[in-house]
Amino acid sequence: MSEYDVYIGVDVSKETLELSPFDAKSAEVANTAKGVGALVRRIKALRRPAMVCCEATGGYEKRLVSACLEAGVPVAVANAKWVRRYAQSKGVLAKTDKIDARMISEYAERNGPRLRAGRAAWQEDAKALLARRNDLVSMATQEQNRLGPSPSGCVRKHIQEHIRTLKAQVRKIDAELSSLRKGNEPFAAGVKRICGIKGVGKLSAMSLLAFVPELGGVSGNEAAALVGVAPYNDDSGTMRGKRHTVCGRSRVRRTLYMAALSASRCNPVLKAVYKRLTAKGKTHKVALVAIIRKIVNLANRLMADPEFRLA
Repeated sequence: MSEYDVYIGVDVSKETLELSPFDAKSAEVANTAKGVGALVRRIKALRRPAMVCCEATGGYEKRLVSACLEAGVPVAVANAKWVRRYAQSKGVLAKTDKIDARMISEYAERNGPRLRAGRAAWQEDAKALLARRNDLVSMATQEQNRLGPSPSGCVRKHIQEHIRTLKAQVRKIDAELSSLRKGNEPFAAGVKRICGIKGVGKLSAMSLLAFVPELGGVSGNEAAALVGVAPYNDDSGTMRGKRHTVCGRSRVRRTLYMAALSASRCNPVLKAVYKRLTAKGKTHKVALVAIIRKIVNLANRLMADPEFRLA
């Protein structure tokens, strides 16, 4: 039996939201504050248990998700690839906004995707700052690489100036993150606990708390899957394929890669794990992914149980 009476699929674009039919009103609304507000009021007016489901669209869904959370309307953000595969399994090969909205609705009803939990204001701010920091660091690296081919003097000067500007902005963001920690006890306490894992620094701890708000409320395997370091089988009959990882939140995974590299050298327990895996013939990268998984599991345990202490 379905948990909700109504499942509303929403195909999100930059300008509009296409809805699966759920009332007698228009199936298309503007993706603006006014349009989303009116949609939420329509959903609340149903006076029946209703759930909204949309796909992750690079940020265009944020206004809808935030409005639903604020109004107490259950909302889920589904992986677009999974919804598309669901449609194909139903024999639906055509793709339009109306068809997509209907398939999202059916997918939500049949599969019950995880509902999006509300975030604290500090989590939203930390996520935005860390995402911007990652972008700036990436741009600085690109500019640094452009100095390699020895460009002409005037171009070199512009590149070097741009690099200095980018690094100054990174320092400014670091200062804002420091202020955010000092002004929010849950954020500061979480960073302190996760940094108790030897080899994990403040940047990695902040990334875990900002990009994986589910931390502490899910199992260790679920936390690893959210980050994208959970191994999946690839077996068939007598064939045993290689285990592999898929999906996950790449921003936090990239940060944790450096933490795993550090932990494999300075954390006695994780260093032993790294040596044991490489001695069995596992590659350097596979061993580091295993270390990331253990860091995520430890962080999840630390956030779930205030009494848990690292040995």
